[in-house]
Amino acid sequence: MAMTRTQIHLTEEQRRQIQRLAEARHKTMAEVIREAVEEYMIQQIDTEDSAAPASRADPLRDIIGLGASGITDGSIHHDRDIHDDD
Repeated sequence: MAMTRTQIHLTEEQRRQIQRLAEARHKTMAEVIREAVEEYMIQQIDTEDSAAPASRADPLRDIIGLGASGITDGSIHHDRDIHDDD
């Protein structure tokens, strides 16, 4: 993914906190900032979607959970669930 260099102004405290997070996570400050911006954008889109009329919301979200079976251990006992083996 192509990136564009962007300059921002932070308070000294914000810079220190980002630096601490970066060191704790073994990442660069730029990675921490990009992750924070991405998370913020996702939250903003989700907020807009929930406030938007149904016609503007993503229709694919409406199908999530339609096939719910109530099986909670399907990844462990998939052969039993698929083939009705006990």
